Amino acid sequence: MRKLALHQITLMEGGPEGLVHFAAEAGLDGVCLFTATPRDANGQTMFPVVDAATASSFKRLLRDHQMNLVNAEYFPVMAAQDVADYLPAIGLAAELGARRLVSHIHETDAHRAEDQLAKLCLLALDHGMEVGLEFTGFSAGCHSLQDAVALHGCVDRPNLKIAIDALHLFRTGGDLAQLQAVDPAIIGYAQLCDGPDFRLSDAYLDEAMNRMVPGEGIFPLAELVALLGPQVDIDIEVPNFAGPADCDAEVWAQRAVYGCRKLLG
Repeated sequence: MRKLALHQITLMEGGPEGLVHFAAEAGLDGVCLFTATPRDANGQTMFPVVDAATASSFKRLLRDHQMNLVNAEYFPVMAAQDVADYLPAIGLAAELGARRLVSHIHETDAHRAEDQLAKLCLLALDHGMEVGLEFTGFSAGCHSLQDAVALHGCVDRPNLKIAIDALHLFRTGGDLAQLQAVDPAIIGYAQLCDGPDFRLSDAYLDEAMNRMVPGEGIFPLAELVALLGPQVDIDIEVPNFAGPADCDAEVWAQRAVYGCRKLLG
């Protein structure tokens, strides 16, 4: 069976420490969390983030629970911002043993997007990490699998890999035939969730924050996973931000883990 990691937005309650404890108790192999986080319209952090001041104790927590940090977020390529500004958060991710940094491309100037992504790859390489390129319907500079493959080819860095998020693949018009045509070696990780239907959409933010447990929708997840190479990390990303008040966060995360395990056999 493939190794599984749990994404922070699947279990927000308890923050990064709670995520590690839960993942260890569930017998998972890793976690995906934030050493930098986007902010909302009021300037407040949107997701729990590891505090640099507690890096030593958090690193010990990961070690004591034999937990790997698979992905560290959030390092987008943005207009009017230099990726070098992320250096403190990049250094923190490396200190915690992260395998890769996650990036979305919001910069719409193609040349600057390529330059900044290449620079992020160099910064990550200096710290012994990969960069995971995620395409989404909300990232104007890279909003489809075809965009990601083309950008990967232009940047041409050995530590740049493409992410396959099931929701983003199907909501941006992708399908399994397109995925099958991609060189498996350039895919670094996949994020699993389910959905009620197939449709192209440029306004699915609410769905992105409220996903279905694998196996409870119609996405062909088993077929998707079968197209991925053995090196690809699998990330359980099933947020439930709009769930009812009586929906226990850990029970929800347990459902997501069970769904993925059942899917993977």
